[in-house]
Amino acid sequence: MILKRVSTAFRAKDWGAVAIEFAIVVLGIFVALQAEDWNQGRRDRQLERIYIARLIEETRANLALLTAHEQIYEDKIHFIFDLPGLDLEQAVRKDPRAFVLRLDNSSYIQIPDMRSETYQELESAGRLSLIRDAHLRGAIASNLNDYRSTRPVFVDPIGDYRRILFETLPGRSIYEFRVGSGAADTDAIVASIQLLRTDPRFAAAANAEIAYGSDVLFWVREFKGRTEEILSMLEANE
Repeated sequence: MILKRVSTAFRAKDWGAVAIEFAIVVLGIFVALQAEDWNQGRRDRQLERIYIARLIEETRANLALLTAHEQIYEDKIHFIFDLPGLDLEQAVRKDPRAFVLRLDNSSYIQIPDMRSETYQELESAGRLSLIRDAHLRGAIASNLNDYRSTRPVFVDPIGDYRRILFETLPGRSIYEFRVGSGAADTDAIVASIQLLRTDPRFAAAANAEIAYGSDVLFWVREFKGRTEEILSMLEANE
């Protein structure tokens, strides 16, 4: 219809009509493009809300994991602090399983990997810009990358505490605690811990384990604080 009117105007050399028809075409294209941009923007905002909701869920899970490990390492350090002067008769016989659990946790040498499925999905698809807050994107990337580069440092302790402990503790007690009935031979445990505490290697090994645990605890708290900040930023963008 427009082409017919333009053709008629050209034949009649009605340049004003041609200009009007041309303006109508340009305006129509402009409106169509604007409408498409608006629709795409709306779709992007919907996707952003979905991704932010997923990032919030993962960040809360990471925060819970870091909080749990903060407690594990706090307990680990204080147990080793107390072990040399611990009243074994009271501590072990009161609740043998609880004691073996704390003893086992005192040799813990790991920190967990952070969940990052949503961020990796956005990154691999080249869609990080869906998260409009550039500061938030940078904070998430920095936290995950720093954590990944720091985590491997803590897979190995810096002393022989774990080895000495499991050389001394009866294998049957460990078996029963981990996969058996859960019952514990209290006499055997008391005797093994007494032997452990008099081992000439124990003091140095315990000291190294406390230093290792303190280092891990420092970094767990550091990343916990950063993860809390990211959660607050995500919730503000929700």
